[in-house]
Amino acid sequence: MAGGATRKISAASARAHTRKAKQKTTFPLPSGMMRNMVALFGIVILALIYRAIMPLPPKICGSPNGPLITAPRVKLSDGRYLAYKENGVPRDQAKHKFVFIHGFDCVRHDVALLTTTSPELMLSLGIYIVSIDRPGYGESDPHPKRTPKTLALDIEELADQLELGSKFYVMGFSMGGQAVWGLLKYIPHRLAGAILLTPVTNYWWGSFPANLTKQAYYEQLVQDQWTLRIAHYFPWLTYWWNTQKLFPSSSVATCSEDILLEQDRVLMAIFDSYQSKYWDLVRQQGEYESIHRDLMVGFGTWEFDPMELENPFPNGEGSVHIWQGDEDGHVPVILQRFIAKKLPWIHYHEMKGGGHMFPWAEGMGDKVMKTFLLGEPFSLRLFKNITAAEKEGEKKMATKKISAASARAHTRKAKQKRAFAKILLVVLIGLLAWGYQATQPPPPKTCGSPDGPPVTAPRIKLSDGRHLAYKEIGVSRDNAKYKIVYIHGYNGCRHDVPINILSQDVIESLGVYIVSFDRPGYGESDPNPKRTVKSLAFDIQELANQLGLGSKFYVMGFSMGGQAVWTCLRYIPHRLAGAALIAPVVNYWWPRLPVNMSQEAFNLRLPQDKWTLRVAHYLPWLTYWWNTQKFFPSCSAAGRNPAIFSSKDLELVSKQSSSQDYRAQVRQQGEYESLHRDLMIGFGTWEFDPMDLENPFPKTEGSVHIWQGDEDRLSPVTLQRYIAEQLPWIQYHEIPGAGHLVPMIDGIGEKIFKTLLTA
Repeated sequence: MAGGATRKISAASARAHTRKAKQKTTFPLPSGMMRNMVALFGIVILALIYRAIMPLPPKICGSPNGPLITAPRVKLSDGRYLAYKENGVPRDQAKHKFVFIHGFDCVRHDVALLTTTSPELMLSLGIYIVSIDRPGYGESDPHPKRTPKTLALDIEELADQLELGSKFYVMGFSMGGQAVWGLLKYIPHRLAGAILLTPVTNYWWGSFPANLTKQAYYEQLVQDQWTLRIAHYFPWLTYWWNTQKLFPSSSVATCSEDILLEQDRVLMAIFDSYQSKYWDLVRQQGEYESIHRDLMVGFGTWEFDPMELENPFPNGEGSVHIWQGDEDGHVPVILQRFIAKKLPWIHYHEMKGGGHMFPWAEGMGDKVMKTFLLGEPFSLRLFKNITAAEKEGEKKMATKKISAASARAHTRKAKQKRAFAKILLVVLIGLLAWGYQATQPPPPKTCGSPDGPPVTAPRIKLSDGRHLAYKEIGVSRDNAKYKIVYIHGYNGCRHDVPINILSQDVIESLGVYIVSFDRPGYGESDPNPKRTVKSLAFDIQELANQLGLGSKFYVMGFSMGGQAVWTCLRYIPHRLAGAALIAPVVNYWWPRLPVNMSQEAFNLRLPQDKWTLRVAHYLPWLTYWWNTQKFFPSCSAAGRNPAIFSSKDLELVSKQSSSQDYRAQVRQQGEYESLHRDLMIGFGTWEFDPMDLENPFPKTEGSVHIWQGDEDRLSPVTLQRYIAEQLPWIQYHEIPGAGHLVPMIDGIGEKIFKTLLTA
């Protein structure tokens, strides 16, 4: 990552520069203070963002500041507790034992069908129902790693501890119905049958046709579309989205009536009359581990597709039923129909006029239980007859008649709300457009194009049409005894070859030929937007073939060029006669590096570099923005910050020639396809781990060397030592007192070449 030395400024010109800076600044501040203020501002902004997106810790039941424990609970194998409630006949007298899974924003008390199933039927059929608080709801401990699979295994543990037997029934409503798919996938051998009451569908399940999910998705309220998008694509923003006040969030979480159709408006009053008694229990441990986690799990990327499940009851020893209303404002009926067609072993019951809350319609529990347990036909009639209780509910929900004047006022308010909503939408689109524009790099200025820099170097044309610029140094190619391909480092180019460390006598006596090249996007080599760890190795192989370097050649790389040598050892080892890695950059995310060691080494970096590398690794699409924005300091190596150099490095830099007139060529095609692409590749997720490599020279027909300074601030010596220990066939050379600029130290450069070629 070494760059050229900055030009020396005389005392007079320095004073003139200072005067100009003061003239430009209305309120002159010391540069150090300005840096501190910018850093402080950056920290504040980051703190605000972090605070906005990071949820509060849950208030776990039974903890010093948490809610009281009032329910019976089982202790699971991982130490969490699961609260439950038993309903129906006593467990030891039951003929049919059910586990009930509640829906979104509910608890164990919300047992769909329980209030509409007659006590007589419960007794005659011997129905026992144990309902649970799903993790994070009610009095069940949160589970930050919850998945569709974990809930299925939680229920299996519950059944075992309550001794429900080898098989039991499962029933779920809404998002609890969606959870039943997890049980059918992971514990089908424990099920006697399953009921899915209007189960929520995930629009991103792979088997759904795109046009069908798009149609169903856009039937949702706009605010719900955004809520689900965020839960799926940006789950780390779910807490912020559902707690911010700028835009409307989940209509279900805010209990909006806009999603309720006619029948649901009537039945919701009945449901509310029950839930109002224990509403405070639902989210008492916090919204993030209950309703927000539900959204992330329910609409995230699943480990399986329900439409690929096989019949768990091939011999008819049980059955699976879905009940769905055709006027459900929460769960699109068209997706449920598609699932039923894909899984012909499902018993699908679609009710005309039925909404999402149909289980609370009078007598519905009896009908479902008789169909499921006794095989009686299910009536699919319209919901026209409304009971006295439902009429009372309808009365409560009905709005009073509005006079003509108040109606006009109501209309005006509605128009204002719509206008405000449109403004918010425009603002959001504007912010998104700005954000998109800020993260998109400008196109590269390719050498030889009408607006690009001229081509001055010899170049080869690669098989994919790109050009690779190169420079030849040393004895002629035809007379060479040793042919070396040299790979330059970060923010360098083909001219950055430490050839001046070798005397002409040594070059000629050894017969050394070196070809250095501009890596893609640097100097005059065409950018490679599809560049990977692997692609550079094959570029080098093509270069060697077209230049006729023979069946085998040496590779040598410095800094990030040294890191690139690992790719040659991985993908073209059969073409190598030997390799030298000089202060090779280490990727802190290589899997075999011990976490504590890589973390310790990572923390030695400057704060700005730690953020630069984090962005390159975790959010590569933000790399351009991060390295061009002015709010926070970015990569110190790109700016040649002296703080990245050791005392020995600074001494060597001061001796460097100030006539590096080629420096302008390094980034001439643009920083994104050179510097930024380097960061994304070098610190991204690699296709292999260098510590898994095998010795490319098992018969000692060649050798691999690492040269490392023990005071290197860019390539941590602790990690380099570990790599050398893991690969005993590597010849590791550690230079005491040396920094990153190892090859510039007197005598070391010549030693590197002679050791590689003649040792």
